[in-house]
Amino acid sequence: SGGLTARGAATAPPHLRRGWMGTTRAPGGAPSTRESRSVAAMNPPAAAAVDDERGGGWVSLGTPRTELVLAHTLPTGQSFRWRLTTRGDYVGVIGNRVVSMRQCDDDVLYRVHCRPAGEDGTHDAAAVADYFNLSVSLGALATGWAKADARFAKLQPHLPGCRMLRQDPAECLFSFICSSNNHISRIHGMLERLCAAYGTKLVVDAALSETRKATANPTGTPKKKKRKLANDDETKAEDDDDDGADRDLDEGEPLGDFYSFPTVSQLMNATEADLRAAGFGYRAKFIAGAVAALNEKPNGADAYLSRLRHECSYKEAQAALAELPGVGPKVAACACLFSLDKHEAIPVDTHVWRLATEHYCADLAGKSLTPRVMDAVEEAVGEVFGSHAGWAHNTLFIAELAHVRAALPEELRTPPRAKTEKKTPKKESNKTPKKESKKASAGGAGDPGEELDGLLASPSPERGSFRAPKKSKAAIAVDDAESEYL
Repeated sequence: SGGLTARGAATAPPHLRRGWMGTTRAPGGAPSTRESRSVAAMNPPAAAAVDDERGGGWVSLGTPRTELVLAHTLPTGQSFRWRLTTRGDYVGVIGNRVVSMRQCDDDVLYRVHCRPAGEDGTHDAAAVADYFNLSVSLGALATGWAKADARFAKLQPHLPGCRMLRQDPAECLFSFICSSNNHISRIHGMLERLCAAYGTKLVVDAALSETRKATANPTGTPKKKKRKLANDDETKAEDDDDDGADRDLDEGEPLGDFYSFPTVSQLMNATEADLRAAGFGYRAKFIAGAVAALNEKPNGADAYLSRLRHECSYKEAQAALAELPGVGPKVAACACLFSLDKHEAIPVDTHVWRLATEHYCADLAGKSLTPRVMDAVEEAVGEVFGSHAGWAHNTLFIAELAHVRAALPEELRTPPRAKTEKKTPKKESNKTPKKESKKASAGGAGDPGEELDGLLASPSPERGSFRAPKKSKAAIAVDDAESEYL
């Protein structure tokens, strides 16, 4: 399927592998005459417990691969708080719960290690179903998208279960404020520090005591080995050609402690100076500023974000979020799609823009990636996929991730962007070339209306334009291997 294969995953009993008969309104073209049925509606209200060789406690989510594949959902950049274990499970935090997720042949199991006081398994089932957006039948939607778009029809067999999460709005918003000019592994570290400093510690059961976090590269992209050079002062990176042997022998490292994501009220204790000292850089100012702005909203931050989710249209919610410090149109679109139920939202970065101009809006090719062009991309993709275009775009986006793209048949790979030829200086000129200004070397490519090389950034700390700092080839390679919605 082009993604991760869970090692040592248990196989769900046959009676838990439910068929799916849901339909939905066609996302493109004429609407279906039959009403859609959600995943939750097609499952019995009581979750089925599953025992395995590790002591039981696992519960069936009742989701076949057409509805949810963990490797196509959790490590693709929607959320940054899931840890892959050496057993092939994912461990993460949902609200005030610590949860393990396990991929089976045609189902997903979950196990709760910590829950709020006074709650039980019924509350667990509701919380997990809500987080994984099980009120929407992805399988039914995908059937409609495959009829509406030939490319999606070809990708669908390779990338089933690319589900959109329904995260807490504040957690999602601040996660993506931290994501600007960043990559997944560094964002993980930032958010862990933020939660440990300002969140609430969650005490887990003994079942996690022997579980270890995988340290091998989960994407399958070869790591670099360092070897000492003759002078012992430098190291040289070499490709690891052991073809995954290290991953199979990965002994992992401790999972560490777990914390809830801090509420906006808890984040009021985070000063810009404290955040800078913790390694957040210029994002510290944005986090502190966004917290202050949200707390000044009538009835508080939670009520304000709830209103954006339940009462505002996508464009209204996007515009409102973009008024917050550190939030540009793409970060706002991420928050809308991943947490505010705006299923049509499409976060447009240069990766999405490139696949869109290749397959859906060729007339935009060659244009600069401005907010107006971003809107045009959303409109073009929305015309094909309809009300849940953001969900459909998720599959298209995942197909562009380096490790996924490499596993696809060649005819399904989006052609790489053509390289711009560098201009060579005239030989007859004896003038000494002028030094690049500090402003240009610090990321002058971010002036309004100019194309960004890489991922669309949030507004720069110095001015209201969009910018992306210059990166070395090695840094670009790392970001490409860890591509995400940044």
